[in-house]
Amino acid sequence: MPTRSSTGIDHPGAGADDSRRGGPTTSDDWLAEVCDDTETGRLVCDFDWQATSLGHPSAWPLGLRAAVRMCMTTRFPVLVVWGPELVKIYNDAYRDFLGPEKHPRAMGAPAKEIWPEIWDIIGPKFEMVLATGGSTWDENVPLFIERHGRIEECFFSYSYSPIHDDDGTIGGVLDIAVETSLAMVTARRLESVAQLREALVPATDVVDACTRASRALSRSVDLPSVDVYLRLEGNPVLVSSGRRDGMAPIEADDVWGMLHDAPLVVTPDGRGGDRVLVDLGRIAGSIPGAMAANLNPTRPFDDGYRTFVELVASSIAAAVEAAAARAVERDEYQRISTTLQAAMLPPTSNLSTVAARYLPAVGGLAVGGDWYDVVSLDENRRAVVVGDCVGSGLQAATVMAQLRTAARTMLIEGHDPASTVAGVDLYAGQLDGALCTTMVCAIFDRAAGTVTYCRAGHPPALLVRGADDVVWLDAPGGPPLAIGGAPRSNAVHDVQHGDVVVLFSDGLVERRGESIDDGLARLADACAQRCNGSVQVIADGLIEDLLPAGATDDVVLVVKRFDAAV
Repeated sequence: MPTRSSTGIDHPGAGADDSRRGGPTTSDDWLAEVCDDTETGRLVCDFDWQATSLGHPSAWPLGLRAAVRMCMTTRFPVLVVWGPELVKIYNDAYRDFLGPEKHPRAMGAPAKEIWPEIWDIIGPKFEMVLATGGSTWDENVPLFIERHGRIEECFFSYSYSPIHDDDGTIGGVLDIAVETSLAMVTARRLESVAQLREALVPATDVVDACTRASRALSRSVDLPSVDVYLRLEGNPVLVSSGRRDGMAPIEADDVWGMLHDAPLVVTPDGRGGDRVLVDLGRIAGSIPGAMAANLNPTRPFDDGYRTFVELVASSIAAAVEAAAARAVERDEYQRISTTLQAAMLPPTSNLSTVAARYLPAVGGLAVGGDWYDVVSLDENRRAVVVGDCVGSGLQAATVMAQLRTAARTMLIEGHDPASTVAGVDLYAGQLDGALCTTMVCAIFDRAAGTVTYCRAGHPPALLVRGADDVVWLDAPGGPPLAIGGAPRSNAVHDVQHGDVVVLFSDGLVERRGESIDDGLARLADACAQRCNGSVQVIADGLIEDLLPAGATDDVVLVVKRFDAAV
């Protein structure tokens, strides 16, 4: 039956705990006053402290009382240890560190008895504080502790400080701690996902994507051994394995049977641990594949672990699907791509005043999402258009072809740059895949000595008059296409005989990890150095100067010289 202390708080009887539990304090009830009516508070208040080296609480030194008072009145995890045996007193928040295997038997027990698995780490720290009176600070320390029925990898930040006895000597240690396991493990898993995705970027085909995935994850603590399976022509095949444990992979024929039509299952691995199987097609995309991976035996398979596994599986599925799509593009869409290329402007090498260069991002295709056009309007005027659709490959090329045709039609019908951009903008709003396309349209007028232009979110053209005279044609023209609500306006700039104007898509100047302004400055410097050559030489030189090996974006470059042969 519960007993009642002099504070009026009900306490469980002796049968609720081990042999150290006794009746409530009967004199000097300071301990009952500081203990909240919680499980741990009642345990501390009702504990038979006379059965330990601490003795009755009424005789505890003032330093110990102050430490226990602080421990029991804060919600922060706090442990107090006292005497040569380092007898433990702790609060509710610290109880969570112990797990059901260690609590409540840890109360009043020597610290070394409760933490034998980590005593080689924390024991010397206790001894240092007792011997020197100094304090410690350790941040995000990995500790493998036994709780919840197994050895568990945990991370803690903690500080040990001395507690003084009445005679000024050091009688105990105050441990203030916080568990950082969730933050540390989550950060580690996100880093594994980032490394996986980075490793998958250069994958050249489906097998390469699977191999890169297994290899990249072999460095992961939480998925140390990964096998990837695919159904090839209906037959399950183990495509790649990153095993380091000597354990044989699951037979390919058994994988889908073990999944039992579930997207993810956890099964014993036969060696005392667990492994996870994931149906890649049901987690992400339609890839007929599966992933099998050993789990970290020192971490619980909770919601966070499951989310990590699903992120890994979806990354692998996306990479395999993308590799398969690229194979289809290379093998089946080459003819369509070549047809679209033929619909673009014929080579401009026969024009002494215009040079155009086009480099698609997808090496197996002839076109992508960027485009250019040069339209002769009459004997004095010539229009140049450069555009950039979002994305690359066949889908972007299809959108590109439609927008290019719309712009050319409007220019031939007599529209100026602003009304041409406005018309293409209206058309783009009704075209799937055209959202956020950028473009610049410019008309060069030999009789007027001007260039009239309008930009829709596109990088500005560059006018080069000499090595020391470059001007950006950067008048605002409104946002990219299909966003809506923006009027389009023309800007006019004077041009002279011999001036060179360079129009381009952002693939020529953008680099990962740097500002676009750096790329524009690099282009201006290169144009200033090469402005005296023919337009063909300038175009080839700029590609050589500015385009790095392995560029991953479509690139369009048009170089126009203004002179009598407009």
